[in-house]
Amino acid sequence: MLKLNPYKIGFRTLKTAVGMTLGVIICKLLGLDNYASSAILVVLCIKHTKMHSLTAIVSRLVSCLLILFLGSAIFSILGQHAVVLGLIVLLFIPLTVVLNAQEGVITSCVILLHVFNAKAINGHLILNEMMLLIVGLGIAFIMNLIMPSLDKTLKHFKNDIEHQITDVFIAFENACKQDNHKLNITFEPLALNLRKAKSLAFRDVKNHFVRNENSYYHYFDMREEQVDLLKRMKFLIENIQTKDPILDRISQLLSEIGSNVNSNDYTALRLHSL
Repeated sequence: MLKLNPYKIGFRTLKTAVGMTLGVIICKLLGLDNYASSAILVVLCIKHTKMHSLTAIVSRLVSCLLILFLGSAIFSILGQHAVVLGLIVLLFIPLTVVLNAQEGVITSCVILLHVFNAKAINGHLILNEMMLLIVGLGIAFIMNLIMPSLDKTLKHFKNDIEHQITDVFIAFENACKQDNHKLNITFEPLALNLRKAKSLAFRDVKNHFVRNENSYYHYFDMREEQVDLLKRMKFLIENIQTKDPILDRISQLLSEIGSNVNSNDYTALRLHSL
């Protein structure tokens, strides 16, 4: 039986639909030939982050301009034949690799086919294709400037991770109070949350053109290091072989740490207690 995956219209899908529509309308109003091709440029350049989008736009602009002038020159000399088309592609793809613009190969092939099918290769054709590029890539750039803020989601991850760490300390505290120090806890859900949070924080960095750092990313990175320490603490607590009165004080200390996981100024106080 065919199983359908649940899906909801996301922000990127909405931007793609609006961008494609605007691209086609604007190019048609400008009287450009092959105006529908502007939609292809838009859909290929709308990405998850602003930086990724800018990279895609630059790559496609370079490759499209290269194929436009290369194709026009070679077709003018050798004629608009299928064999010549294949020869141009054979020369063009290695050039894009050299220029690190291979991401724009598919878009460039669309431009190349416009030149291949053109009745005449002249200034009008060159101007038409350049206008298609300007409109399509320009709309994609504008659409990608509109990015939803990730702060709320990052803050939710932060709170959730802090609660998980607090639960670990509560488990440590209870284990120190009991004769059996075995701990029935796993760190995998916490580690998974941290990986997701770091990935989202990294994406937030890529949504800014001038900011190369993200305080949330450094925060989650710190918490990852702390999880490694918590794993070592778990091993030590489980291997306690004696019932010493100091365990009550250690239990109290762990309780205080667990109650202040989200605090910024408790470290010095806890070191003093230790």
